[in-house]
Amino acid sequence: MLQIRNLRKQTDLIHARMHRFIRDNSAVQTDMIADEIHALKVIVDQLCAKHGGSAADLGTPSFRQYLWLRFLTRREHLQMHLQGLKMFDRIIKEQKSVVAHSANTIHLKIDYSGYLYQRKTAQDGTRLLIHEGFIHAPDTVMRQLITAAFAKRKTKTATQVKAFANSGNYLQVTHLVAGEPIASHISCKGSKFHLDAIFQTLNKQYFDKKLPMPRLVWSSARAQRRLGYYHPEIHTIAVNQKLDSNRIPRLLVEYILYHEMLHQQFGIEHRNGRRYAHTTAFHQAEKRFRGYQEAENLIKLLH
Repeated sequence: MLQIRNLRKQTDLIHARMHRFIRDNSAVQTDMIADEIHALKVIVDQLCAKHGGSAADLGTPSFRQYLWLRFLTRREHLQMHLQGLKMFDRIIKEQKSVVAHSANTIHLKIDYSGYLYQRKTAQDGTRLLIHEGFIHAPDTVMRQLITAAFAKRKTKTATQVKAFANSGNYLQVTHLVAGEPIASHISCKGSKFHLDAIFQTLNKQYFDKKLPMPRLVWSSARAQRRLGYYHPEIHTIAVNQKLDSNRIPRLLVEYILYHEMLHQQFGIEHRNGRRYAHTTAFHQAEKRFRGYQEAENLIKLLH
């Protein structure tokens, strides 16, 4: 994985500039924010290219920050974000009885994190992180999210917030932030297997070359039972690093990657408020893999 020092610090400075915009609400502030976002994205692109990689070769938290920056380089997206930030800030100030804090000690940040929302107590106040998908949420949902974030235990409000996260409104924003997939060049390379080469072979053999190349990474080997996963929000397929070994047959790596490519193809089906990833059609397609039963037997031996 590539690492860029101080990327979080630089994005935090942009968040701080955004909060100054809430107070000033000036076109000059908006222009300065837009310039800072564009400049930081260019720097990240240049540093990644210098090492022969792309932004997809960054660690997942940094990659999410990059996607957020890329999303905000479009002026209309930046305006959407700033409007959402302004609305959340207003609601927090109106709901002092709910947050049980002075609004001045709450540090609000809206970005493309892996959480719907997260509240943490810090020395300088309370930090509230909200997912970018909520910038277009109705006023009622924003209020529910703030109530859920500061509740001492789970409430029905949290359930309603999670339900909104499956709505078309939320998914539309996350789709815009994710943008077009970015292929990795470094993190897909293993000591034994190269995921990009295997992906291209499988894409030709089973998908008529129709699947776009996602971000391919070798994940931590500490996840003992999870051999792979597909994360649609960041166009990422990860395969457990313990499979990158001379002891592992290539067939097994191909099967795990094929399984995740099916998730990429089929996506998530929503029915009656529930999410289904392994549908009947999915299982039928999975069995078309040449060596399906042998691969399933190998998985049982691993566990």
